[in-house]
Amino acid sequence: MDKVYIVIVNYNTFSDTIECLESLLKSDYGNFQVFVVDNSPNNASIDHLSNWINNDNYAGLHSKFEHLVFPLQVKPISHSIVDEADFAVTDEIHNENIIIIRAKNRGFAAANNIVLNYILQNGEDSSLIWVLNNDTVVEKDTLRNLAEFFQRNEDRRYMAGARLRYYDKPGVIQAVAGNYNIWLGKHTHIGEGEEDSGQYDNYKPGKTDYIVGASLFFPKLFIEEAGLMCEDYFLYFEELDWIKTGAKHGYSVALVPDAVVYHKAGASITRKNGKKDLFTAEYYSITSRVRFIKKWYPYSLITVMMGVTFALIKRLMQGKFSLVKKASIGVARILFTKI
Repeated sequence: MDKVYIVIVNYNTFSDTIECLESLLKSDYGNFQVFVVDNSPNNASIDHLSNWINNDNYAGLHSKFEHLVFPLQVKPISHSIVDEADFAVTDEIHNENIIIIRAKNRGFAAANNIVLNYILQNGEDSSLIWVLNNDTVVEKDTLRNLAEFFQRNEDRRYMAGARLRYYDKPGVIQAVAGNYNIWLGKHTHIGEGEEDSGQYDNYKPGKTDYIVGASLFFPKLFIEEAGLMCEDYFLYFEELDWIKTGAKHGYSVALVPDAVVYHKAGASITRKNGKKDLFTAEYYSITSRVRFIKKWYPYSLITVMMGVTFALIKRLMQGKFSLVKKASIGVARILFTKI
């Protein structure tokens, strides 16, 4: 049974993270270890995670998936809480079930890379890795089904995705994969909004499809050959960039249809004072879009920039002057800086 390293990034949404962890702990695949990287600006999430992981009487957790989350796992759970600086420099091997890392917020890719680098140094050659959004709940057999996909395939050069369904509408598909239009710089989610009646059970992603970043499953070999996530992307497009890099090393994308993940779709957006920080989300949706296109499809920059210009004008008309100013400066820097 290959070991699976699960990597989760938390930013001010400890309730989502705890709900996700409780569902993972109910998995019927036994050989896994969870790393939670906390990018939060204060200790609130660490305090709640510590309280949850040590106490049988943790209160305040609610879930629409009671059968996947409750009863809560018996506590305490074997764990450690470490600072990023100590985690990065030590040669210590962590054998605890859950490792929580206090980190400086340098973006989603950088947070994942803290753990991915550790796995590179200490993981077994046969190890598998699951980069999973914290605003998810998983079926009890999801982890096993993902792992068995690789155990069945002699060629492990895949980035595998799960069947994503909406948390609030569990019978409706969010995505089985994504497709990116390089001329418009926009993506579509395949299957989005459809009632799930098994119509994608045999779906084979095409060459322009990608795995949606809420759930990325791959072998350790992937980071050995394709490297870590590109930290130029603070938020958004890091999975597209990574999959493109993997393709250069012979990796394809695959759907594991019997691996089901319920996703809150947007709950993991960076937050300020308990509310979604839409300014930050919109800024990076624009600038990361330009960064990705310039890097991988520079010949479509003209058409993509037409769309970006329209998006900035639209936000200007909405009175989002600070956003337009900052995004315009960010786009200009990307366009006139060598990648």
